[in-house]
Amino acid sequence: MTKLRMGVIGAGLWGSNHAHTFSVLPDTELVGVCDVDEARAQKMKKEFGAAYALTDYRALIGRDDIDAVSIATPDFTHTPIILAALKGGKHVLSEKPLATTVKEAEEIAAAAAASKLKLMIDFHNRVNPIFAQVRDMVQSGEIGFAKHGMARLSNTTFVPFEMLSWAAKSSALWFLGSHLVDILRFILNDEVARVYAVTRTGTLLAGGVDTEDFHTSVLEFVKGTVVTMENSWILSRDNPSLVDFKLELVGDKGQIQADPTHSGGLRRVGKGGLRYSDYIGVTPTGATRVGGFVLESIARFVDSVVRGAPLLADAQDGLANTKILAAIEKSAASGLAVDIA
Repeated sequence: MTKLRMGVIGAGLWGSNHAHTFSVLPDTELVGVCDVDEARAQKMKKEFGAAYALTDYRALIGRDDIDAVSIATPDFTHTPIILAALKGGKHVLSEKPLATTVKEAEEIAAAAAASKLKLMIDFHNRVNPIFAQVRDMVQSGEIGFAKHGMARLSNTTFVPFEMLSWAAKSSALWFLGSHLVDILRFILNDEVARVYAVTRTGTLLAGGVDTEDFHTSVLEFVKGTVVTMENSWILSRDNPSLVDFKLELVGDKGQIQADPTHSGGLRRVGKGGLRYSDYIGVTPTGATRVGGFVLESIARFVDSVVRGAPLLADAQDGLANTKILAAIEKSAASGLAVDIA
């Protein structure tokens, strides 16, 4: 069988996960990589054995030796790349969010629907073993009807101040809330009908990053579940992990509490105090396999293109996600609850 010839756009941390996956799966060949920073692109090319490195995504999309592209660029840059790739006849895997405005997300969804190409959004927590179990428990009725819950996905200040050079052009809501909204839709198998949100600024702005410190939101689902959601970028760096991830659902027959922040069984104490290590996100494997849900999610895109398997999350999932996040921003700005059409 001819291998799926892949191009990776974005040579940062997550782009490396894409490049690694495509360089080891037996069904794929990592052909090209692309980044606006030529040095980063060349480094990725060398590390993962790509044939070439480019600095213009349009040049990569225009090549005949590329069948599909994956996009691991900043939140607000996805739309023109996705649209160009679909127009150029390439299958697309994009990091979340699909887009940062409803208009752009609708344009992408329409373009995907009009084509015969695959467009998958990398909502990798759908294959996080913890959340996969939570979904099964909820959908099997183990806790009865999920009446209310709380969900938190937040970062320490390391992320906006040091990890992301483009943090001022995004927020914890778009960077983290996109994951949390999707996993809630996935677990509950339901849509959000109304949101109410509050936000504050000041801490990040004082440090030179002009974006919101946090969003606290109430999500009302169509079937009646109510979830309070937190996305913050101002957690203390003294936390044992730069991510704080929690989910609790209260049903009329029981409760579920999930803490996927860390794997729990592996802790270390040294300079900087207590730290947790992740050993379920990415795990050791053989030379032609991937392990852990982070890489498994990327591999699901390959399964869909090569074998016709269902997409893990499609353009409609991405559109629904963007509508909810945009409604949260609108509610925070207006002080009013916002209904989602």
